[in-house]
Amino acid sequence: MCVLASVAALGLSPARAVAGTFSITPVRVDLSVKAGTGVVTLRNQEDQPVVVQAQAHSWQQVDGVDQLAPTRDVLVTPAVFTVPPKGAQVVRVALRREADAATELSYRLVLTEVPPQAAPGFTGLNFALQMSLPVFVAARAKTTPDLQWQARLHDDGLLVVTAHNMGSEHARVLDLEIAPLGGNDTAIRPTGAAYVLPGQSRSWNVTRDERKDNNDDHDAAWRRLRVKGTAENGDFAAELTVTPE
Repeated sequence: MCVLASVAALGLSPARAVAGTFSITPVRVDLSVKAGTGVVTLRNQEDQPVVVQAQAHSWQQVDGVDQLAPTRDVLVTPAVFTVPPKGAQVVRVALRREADAATELSYRLVLTEVPPQAAPGFTGLNFALQMSLPVFVAARAKTTPDLQWQARLHDDGLLVVTAHNMGSEHARVLDLEIAPLGGNDTAIRPTGAAYVLPGQSRSWNVTRDERKDNNDDHDAAWRRLRVKGTAENGDFAAELTVTPE
């Protein structure tokens, strides 16, 4: 699998922005005791060279929000490089610490384009593309994810559905459906896949407008929920009682 980074991918107008276009494969790095080094390949789709900086970051989820911080646990080489026009560059990712005995470790490889100097008279937007790839280090023992679900209703009508990963390995939710248990309302289907790191959590918000909550009777229908979907390790389903915040 590869990912293509471009101006269009970021929703910006090419007429007002200057940036490179490059593909990255694979889009995830898996390390272990037996495989302490991984490889990522960048391919430049442009007719001009692209300068890229590569950095490793530790990865945590605090209150359901990704938090990154520079780390020396993972070595990335080369750290700064130029990908020639229509050419490719291999980036190596190596573990510099011991794998954990019981829990998978999580990092991010951040690849940032160094934008070229603007030509004289250029008045548009010159910006840098940035891609962030997950790097997982398998524990020495066997690990599995274990998602436990919870739902809370805030005073302002915001419904927050949270997955707590009680396991020792990341979970990746590929699709999710949230609906009132036994109701006829249209199910809410958040877009995009999401990682839930071991021992941490990820939340999805459902507004009152999304639930079409116009009266107390409709609110009551959402006091019991059904969540179901697909994760990398298989399908899941749970019934939840919504608790007030």
